[in-house]
Amino acid sequence: MKKNTVTVNILYNSEKLYERFESAFHSIAEIYIKCTPIDISNIEVKKSKENIFVEFDYNSLELEYEYEFEEGAVKEKASLPNGDIVDSFMEFWIKWVVEGFFKEELKVDTKHTEITFNEVDGKKTM
Repeated sequence: MKKNTVTVNILYNSEKLYERFESAFHSIAEIYIKCTPIDISNIEVKKSKENIFVEFDYNSLELEYEYEFEEGAVKEKASLPNGDIVDSFMEFWIKWVVEGFFKEELKVDTKHTEITFNEVDGKKTM
């Protein structure tokens, strides 16, 4: 397991911001992250005066695909010890939490993925 971090910048420190963000992110993690084949554990939310840090451990990601030849199915596997995919995945969900609940108060320090939202009839789309 490798410890990694996504940094969230505090733009405006509103009342109980840290507690609200931690609660929102753990709820999202329980619903949308733990059900994936990506093995993320030990999610911790820490704070400083200007930042919130989401720290997490992860195992290497196992990828698998299957294709058919005339003589039968062939399965291929790959292990990716590089954490860029997992980091992007976590950054994506943290950005969704920020965009959904804390847009005026927080900003994610982007390393891997950028999410663009468009307003259509008052609804956000990607």
